[in-house]
Amino acid sequence: MTIHRRVPRRLPRRLLVAAVACAVVGVAPQATAVAAPDDAQGGTSTTSSTTDGTSGTTTTGTAGTDTTLNDNAAAAVDRRGPGQRAGAVHANRDLPARRLVAGAASGSLFTYWSSAADASPHLSTGTLFVPKGTPPAGGWPIVAWAHGSRGLADRCAPSVRPVSEDTDQIREWLSRKYAVVTTDYAGLGTPGTPQYFDIKATAKNIVDAVRAGRDVGDRLSRSWVAVGRSQGASAAIELARSAPSLQGSTLDFKGSAVSSIPASLDTVMTNLGPTSTALPAAISSDVLYTLTAIRNARPDLKVADLLTDTGKSWLGKAASTCADDLTRQVAGLRIGSLFRTPIAENRALAGELGSALALPTTGFTRPLLLAQSIHDDGVVVPMTLKYLNDAQLGDRKVTARTYLTLTAQQSNALADQETRTFVSKSLGR
Repeated sequence: MTIHRRVPRRLPRRLLVAAVACAVVGVAPQATAVAAPDDAQGGTSTTSSTTDGTSGTTTTGTAGTDTTLNDNAAAAVDRRGPGQRAGAVHANRDLPARRLVAGAASGSLFTYWSSAADASPHLSTGTLFVPKGTPPAGGWPIVAWAHGSRGLADRCAPSVRPVSEDTDQIREWLSRKYAVVTTDYAGLGTPGTPQYFDIKATAKNIVDAVRAGRDVGDRLSRSWVAVGRSQGASAAIELARSAPSLQGSTLDFKGSAVSSIPASLDTVMTNLGPTSTALPAAISSDVLYTLTAIRNARPDLKVADLLTDTGKSWLGKAASTCADDLTRQVAGLRIGSLFRTPIAENRALAGELGSALALPTTGFTRPLLLAQSIHDDGVVVPMTLKYLNDAQLGDRKVTARTYLTLTAQQSNALADQETRTFVSKSLGR
């Protein structure tokens, strides 16, 4: 096995030397290292982050040696307070050839620091794929793929268990000569609770993944766009409003293109209660994931007090079941069977849903393409169409497209073409 060292390219040499020296003599109690997920064919480079935001690199991967921290130790870093700079690389390694998506010249798996909506630091995992060929002047432009719901369990993380949609998106953008950065979202495959219910936190995870990806990879442009679907669509919409204020001076965000837009999920959930009937299966799974994530992250909101034994059982399943499987299992579920009392009676929870899930309709700082099929069973289509209308009327930076074709396949093809055109124009290709 080849053991290698990769250092983020903006790391000053003096900090690297100091970090390695401290690691050898054991005099840096504030430095912590967490290795990226291991691979039988790849060595692991581990980057330690300190409370002043600097970072250093050590290397693991020798047989019989385990220098990774357990989850509890890593979680203690998350609770320690400010210091882990958002976008800083924590660990990275090259992906072996068998893990590369078609069209990739190279790939990297990395962990990086991001932050929740309350600004507390969290680790997240990301991947970078670089296309084959010679980059244009200024480097490869970047597409950040913001994936849809995959679940809450670590084993559901796209870097561990990629689904065909993720692979297809990465392959498509590589074929068009874009570098692709993806994130698992914080807490999915890393310590802590996934902030599934908070689109602002998810948006930060995406920005910070791109920042970290530019340190991991070479010859990458400052220019980037976000392409999102479902859960990722919500975050990419938020990025069209807030990315310029989040990205810092090293990036140049050009816009977002989204589809399968889960508009008004906060309204849907606030109106749920014992008398509610069945929802489309994909929406029921979103409800379960959202309630499970809030229960785990915000015990003060007392989600369990609203639930029947059936509801508590379903939240247990949501915590451990990936999205495709959960969606199949909830088909036909009467959603009202989960609740003892209506969600609206818990005013604090209803307020959190509105604050965390509501999509903006104005205030966008970069172009935003909203593409929606009427055949989409993953959203409440009438509510989504109303959102498209409100956003397009409310902000000139919004372009809305609705596809009234006969089949979902035709709609998806039209949305994909519109997205490709948007990305090409936004990145000057």
